[in-house]
Amino acid sequence: MSFRVAQFNILGRYMAGSMWFHYARDFLPKGLATKGPLEWSRTAGFPRQLLWREQDGPGHFYRFPVLLAEIRALKADIICLVELDCFAEFRDALGEEGYDAVFEGRPGKSDGCGIFWRRDLFAAAGSARSLVYQVPANDRIALAQPLLHLESNQPLLVVSTHLYWDQSSGHQAAEAEELLAFAYGAPASAAEGPVVLCGDLNTPPGSEAHALLTSHWQDAIQDYQPGAFTSVKPDAYYFAKPRGQQYSNQAWEEWHRQAGRSDVIDYVLFDGGALELEGPPPSLPRLPVPEEGGGGGGGRAAKKPPFGFWAGGWDFTAAPAEGFEESKHDPYWVPARAHGTLQLGIPNRVHGSDHIPVACTLRFRGTQVGAGTRGEREETRPT
Repeated sequence: MSFRVAQFNILGRYMAGSMWFHYARDFLPKGLATKGPLEWSRTAGFPRQLLWREQDGPGHFYRFPVLLAEIRALKADIICLVELDCFAEFRDALGEEGYDAVFEGRPGKSDGCGIFWRRDLFAAAGSARSLVYQVPANDRIALAQPLLHLESNQPLLVVSTHLYWDQSSGHQAAEAEELLAFAYGAPASAAEGPVVLCGDLNTPPGSEAHALLTSHWQDAIQDYQPGAFTSVKPDAYYFAKPRGQQYSNQAWEEWHRQAGRSDVIDYVLFDGGALELEGPPPSLPRLPVPEEGGGGGGGRAAKKPPFGFWAGGWDFTAAPAEGFEESKHDPYWVPARAHGTLQLGIPNRVHGSDHIPVACTLRFRGTQVGAGTRGEREETRPT
């Protein structure tokens, strides 16, 4: 009776501009993977995005097959993808592997939320419904799909969302209130069954938005260890006109710094009254942190970052890099590198996005462990 659920921000195909992701050298077109400022500016030419498929031109790796490999490795029965601006490609690829899907786009944008489910385990129990958040207006959405678990005849409501990007705005708390009303407020919601929420909430554990949602739903991650992350990026520098002035003839191009980050913003939440985790609770990778102290059960962080999270180049010597302000308008300036020190961040040849998937195995309360998750079924299938 168990099933596996996954949340994944794939980093939209057309959102991974080489200007902002010049550190992701595995996916840079060969002509851009050179020394100098070319790859960091709008003069880089096309394709402006990190390589997606072989049709984009010669390169070492391509994001779409790397993302598909990550998704397949999850062995999930329900998959929620956000920042999805290439739904048809995933629908076709995963459809051949036994998934049905539904998609809803953001207002006036190319990306949105997609929910995929294995048709041998679940069936659509009704039409999908969507929410456009009021704050901020006409920007972010939530998508809800009622499903029926075929073996147990149990209903389930799967909700996918991607909240506002700017944590300092505080919009996430207002969006969380709207999300709760959306999940529970529809006339059909009682018949739709318990809720599983998958989302990039753009808010850390313990924030106002997270506290509001976890007062109604249980977080699949039960213990956030120091240094845990679902998204990790290094500092990125790019040469462009100031924000909002890119089309102005009066504005001059200048260097910008996009500060790196390592944080938890992706979640799977569920109705703990009707559903429960099966097996060990999921855990997240961790980065080294300063001394954590010996007590409190927190343990100590690993001495080295976990394998597979290197960006592909040498790290910068300082943040912000020396000469950043003095060279503001010099297109030939580049930050100094600390040769021998690898830069930390994704995407890379192992991880196709700047986020990692979050997944867990759930079952309906009061049911026996039945046919098992997809992974368990495949492992026991006769050959």
